[in-house]
Amino acid sequence: MATARSAIQDLDDRIDTRRNIKVAARRLFAEHGLEAVTVREIVAAAGAKNGGSLNYYFKSKDGLILELINEVFTDLSKVWLERISELDRKGGPTNVREIVDIIVRAHASDAFSDPSPTVNRFLAAVLFKRRKELSTYLEQMNILVFRRLLQMISDLCEDVPKPVMRQRLIFLAWYLLSVNAAHETWRVSRKRSDVWTDTDPLVNLVDTATALLNAEVSDMTIALPEHRPRGTKRATRSASKVVGSGA
Repeated sequence: MATARSAIQDLDDRIDTRRNIKVAARRLFAEHGLEAVTVREIVAAAGAKNGGSLNYYFKSKDGLILELINEVFTDLSKVWLERISELDRKGGPTNVREIVDIIVRAHASDAFSDPSPTVNRFLAAVLFKRRKELSTYLEQMNILVFRRLLQMISDLCEDVPKPVMRQRLIFLAWYLLSVNAAHETWRVSRKRSDVWTDTDPLVNLVDTATALLNAEVSDMTIALPEHRPRGTKRATRSASKVVGSGA
């Protein structure tokens, strides 16, 4: 019996250590960025007794980052799917704002495995510094619910030329992550700020993001590809690459 209890305790300790490393890493990445945080700092912040714990559980710092990304998008997908199902029961989306609201509210939900307010700043850090890795990861993950959200938006904006819509979806991802990260920073600081308290920031974010997608396409925008300098890449065609796209 003692041996069995010891084995169970050892397993619990390992699970706790693994979890503590992930929580500590996401907080440090959110606060300082990906490149500025060292393995040693993560292990120390997690309170791990063994200095090699991170490499033992995740192989490397990059392996840890990938697992954190996977955890975040797994949690997001659950919320997205639930909200899409609710919308489908009502007959499906009738306007772009309903889809944007699903995306925005998921980022503000409390459904994340790690409930600490770090997810938006962590994703922003990944987007700003690891765009290619994020794009490749999402391509490999083949997140169907994310693809469906983007397809819903495109279907509801059928009058917008496809190259313009692909670019707007990229702008949307950058805009939502940037504002959500700024909002999260304010929440953590607990400081008074009229920017976040005079109106509901999430409602206004949904309004402005919807306007970005629904904006009238000017003649100059349509004409621009004809004057694109040689070597300039076209906007990506893959929905799963939208978040990771950038210069």
